[in-house]
Amino acid sequence: MEVCRNDDDLGFLLMRFNQRDTSAFATIYMDFFTELHVYANRLYCNTSESAADAVQEAFCYLWERHDVIFDSLTKIKAFLFVAIKNRYKNHVNHLGVRQKYKDAMERETSFVEDVLDSELATSLLEYVEYIPDPEGKVMKLYLAGLDAEEIADHMKLSIRTVYNAKSRAVGMLKKFFSLGNR
Repeated sequence: MEVCRNDDDLGFLLMRFNQRDTSAFATIYMDFFTELHVYANRLYCNTSESAADAVQEAFCYLWERHDVIFDSLTKIKAFLFVAIKNRYKNHVNHLGVRQKYKDAMERETSFVEDVLDSELATSLLEYVEYIPDPEGKVMKLYLAGLDAEEIADHMKLSIRTVYNAKSRAVGMLKKFFSLGNR
């Protein structure tokens, strides 16, 4: 999720980035890494490749492309998403796993939906940080893939308490999202 900045700050950041200023590059890296990592995780989930490596390679490719000048941060983000997707396609083609590639593309609904899903997942993870414990901890464990029994064992709670905490956490998330989308 992009840090809120005013238009002058964004313009100055973009100008410095286009000049390949390292601190501007680092700021953009920090702003976009999580969303890009969520997207790369989806693509590389059934491979031996690291999603973090894919994101880092996309940023390296962007850094080396001195000839490309951007007129918005959104276009930088789009460039990075496309770079990750293209790296994935090259990886699959390189391995010669054409059937796996075909299956992966059939599972993929669309590029835009993937971008929106990764942004939503990033927002969800950020909002969960604001939920107080025990609800916050229960939700974090659910999002980490644990089921109710595992969470109950881990937190030394009854399963009913885990379900109730999850329900309250979902209610809090609904409020956070409804306030955040105004």
